[in-house]
Amino acid sequence: MANYLSVDDGLKRSLGYLDDDDLLDDASITRLQSSLVAAENFVQRAVGDADESFYKSDDVFDLYKLACFAIAGNWFTHPSSANSSTTAKQIIGQLRARYDEVIINGSTSGSVPAEHGN
Repeated sequence: MANYLSVDDGLKRSLGYLDDDDLLDDASITRLQSSLVAAENFVQRAVGDADESFYKSDDVFDLYKLACFAIAGNWFTHPSSANSSTTAKQIIGQLRARYDEVIINGSTSGSVPAEHGN
């Protein structure tokens, strides 16, 4: 699994923290990063991981990021009882449909790789 996101890509702000917030100590940053890596793995396994360029494409990256942030934020905030959010489940459904269209069926319309991620 490839990781395309970092906590500084907006995850901190989506949870109400500033990028250099003193309330986030090293342990919290590590938990955030672990939650984000796990969320990316979760989304990629739920959608498909045969083609890494899929997640970097212009028409997919923002949805991918939103799903990962929704899951990571939920896991960070509720580490012992969190489930995937309804938002994330809906976005994963959209990503699956797009993945089937682009990767499995071979359609490339609107799927030009962008300069996102590592």
